[in-house]
Amino acid sequence: MKRSTLFCAVLLLAGAAQAEDGLSFGIGADYSSGDYGSDTTTTILSVPFTAKYTTGDWAFKASLPWMRVDGDPNVVPGLGSVLNLNPAGRGRGTGGTPTTAESGTESGLGDLRLAATYSLDTGTALGVDLTANAKIATADEDKGLGTGANDYGVAVDLYRDFDGTLLFGGVGYTALGDSTYIDVGSVLNANAGASWKVGNGSVGAMYDWRAAASDEADDRSELTGFYSFPAGERTKMQVYAVKGLSDGSPDWGAGLSLSTSF
Repeated sequence: MKRSTLFCAVLLLAGAAQAEDGLSFGIGADYSSGDYGSDTTTTILSVPFTAKYTTGDWAFKASLPWMRVDGDPNVVPGLGSVLNLNPAGRGRGTGGTPTTAESGTESGLGDLRLAATYSLDTGTALGVDLTANAKIATADEDKGLGTGANDYGVAVDLYRDFDGTLLFGGVGYTALGDSTYIDVGSVLNANAGASWKVGNGSVGAMYDWRAAASDEADDRSELTGFYSFPAGERTKMQVYAVKGLSDGSPDWGAGLSLSTSF
């Protein structure tokens, strides 16, 4: 399970529909496990460091994770199971003629993710966010931590509060970059969910779908439950659990994030 920029935005949205101007920093932990339709279980641990700056109707976000991946070299964080022909892939040795191993463990920095979001003033209770995002290939493709190519995407998110019940949903399009060893195409994604005020926090659920990244992969389909609550005057914490519904998603996952504004 790799939480997308869109997913993170939805979680923040569920906690507070309108963010205050200023700078915030965050750290999190995300763990998932699944076989992705293979005979090998792959686990992914991601510890993202994030920075976000909000000014007026604009919000800018950057995230860079440290990662540890254990399992099938054909499972790439953020994509799921794809055909990875890299002879130096995770568990296959150091290049040249690949070994027979089809499982290994690697760690290091993941891909840098950037996003810019503009919140439209609709003049109504309906909120509309327009986002442009990019994944910069800073992860080591030989370790199987990324594809080694940049991705670029756009998204539209809608949300509205009904006396403490927040309904939200969105669609997105991402042009995935092909690398030397991984052939992928452009993908569509969509999500929908709701959150409810519980004391000073919010509890909610969402469904997330994304088209398969290649002919060898499966669509991603998963359900997420989350709880967002204040952990201080300017600090917020979120915890969540994920259940995969297809071979394109992990079997299960869980995580938390902590953000502080200045």
